Amino acid sequence: MLGNIMAGLGALMNFNTLLFLFIGTLVGLIIGALPGLTGNMAIALMVPVTFTMDPVTALAFLTSIYCSSIFGGSISAILLGIPGTISSFATTLDGYPMAKKGQAGTALGVSTLSSVFGGLFSAVVLMCLTVVLAEFALTFGPAEYFAVAVLGLSCIASIGGKSLTKGLLSGFIGLFFACVGMDPQTGVKRYTFGSVNLLGGITMVAALIGLFGVISVLKSAEKGSSGKDTEAMPEVDNVWIGWKMCKKLLPTWLRGSIIGTIVGIIPGAGTNVATFLAYDVEKKISKDPDSFGQGDPKGVAAPESANNGVTGGSMVPLLALGVPGNATSALFLGALMLQGLSVGPVLFTDHADIAYAIFLAFFIANLLMWPLGLFLLRYMKTILSVPESLLGGIILAFCVTGVYSISSNPFDVAVVIFFGLLGYVFYKFDIPTAPLIVCLVLGSMAESNLRQALVASKGSLNFMWTRPITLVVLLISVVSFFVPIISKAMKAARKRRSPDVVTAGDIAESSTEEMDDD
Repeated sequence: MLGNIMAGLGALMNFNTLLFLFIGTLVGLIIGALPGLTGNMAIALMVPVTFTMDPVTALAFLTSIYCSSIFGGSISAILLGIPGTISSFATTLDGYPMAKKGQAGTALGVSTLSSVFGGLFSAVVLMCLTVVLAEFALTFGPAEYFAVAVLGLSCIASIGGKSLTKGLLSGFIGLFFACVGMDPQTGVKRYTFGSVNLLGGITMVAALIGLFGVISVLKSAEKGSSGKDTEAMPEVDNVWIGWKMCKKLLPTWLRGSIIGTIVGIIPGAGTNVATFLAYDVEKKISKDPDSFGQGDPKGVAAPESANNGVTGGSMVPLLALGVPGNATSALFLGALMLQGLSVGPVLFTDHADIAYAIFLAFFIANLLMWPLGLFLLRYMKTILSVPESLLGGIILAFCVTGVYSISSNPFDVAVVIFFGLLGYVFYKFDIPTAPLIVCLVLGSMAESNLRQALVASKGSLNFMWTRPITLVVLLISVVSFFVPIISKAMKAARKRRSPDVVTAGDIAESSTEEMDDD
């Protein structure tokens, strides 16, 4: 492992890569801090930009945007009471009250150090656990990969929002789009409608840019000017919280980081689940639970360490098994495909230097967040006052020029527009887009491996129960699919009995539909 770490470090240690790590961290912080813009949108827009970069620089750039955008959402959550990303919603519960009490600097300092700690913790887990899983996955065949793809697909029950019907509808639409193109076994055209541009299937990067970039512009246009009053923002005093408070918050950081990393590894769970779970756990074990919601620093430390803990955890199943468990890892899969790289064990056998460069990029990006975040905080009033109309124009220009630059195909621009409009229709009818994205990415993987497994077993389905790993993963998939359904039914029953009781879990569940980074 040490040799691979040194190879990854050597790949990262050049001026160009380090420059883009810095730029990515800066871009992520700013976009995460602006309400209405998300890290996913930023990554989707930047994926085409990375097409001409070497793989290490490209992936390091996207990694830094991912890590810092999660932290950036806490800035507006504390200063404005408006979470920049949905994953920062729990931070507003205590961060904004702290700011109103004149402790904005302290709240931002706690948020910064908590995010850095959670990110570094998850980076360690990412490096250790991914390698172990990848080595284990070397024994996998088509049957096992089919089961793993089904496990990823099963998460649509948990990321489908409040309505299971709408979540399943979104997932089925995603599976339909995954079937567009030529049959992987026979080469028969499917749903191409006579267009040669669809023979290779839907361009995933173009679809994701439409779902994340164009939809954000349409939402902003619908809402109009937000009319934010920057003068109402509190002054930011000294953001360094001191070693004494760091020592006091260390147990909270550890608990939040562990919760966030574990939740990140689970397909479909996401940052909103992790942040509310960490907040809820910290409140329950606190000696003064009534202080939560009134401006308790632990109420900021717990969710912020958890949401950055998710960043590394969410990449584990993607890099080790090739299965994106949320929208962000799906975007990374698109970036890897653009670079001609495959995920799973082959990444570690053929491109170990790139794999370990990704691990180290998580470390460096989180370390950069500390000084860069503290320096940038003093300019937040100016950044948060940027007109939404100006941002919308910039985003739309990036969407069109970025996707066109990949293959110079005007049809890809049409795909961006189509999926942007489709995402807006989903938004208007309160249909979550997360299941569509996961099924679009995993649908072809599940189909191709199922076909290969059936060929190997001469058309028999007995591989599902005669191969131990396949059987275990499929059983876990069934549990993963039905547990959220049963849980929602039980919550609904409790609400009927006690309609006035609202838990943190209920809030987290309702926010799942917004899909920021999971």
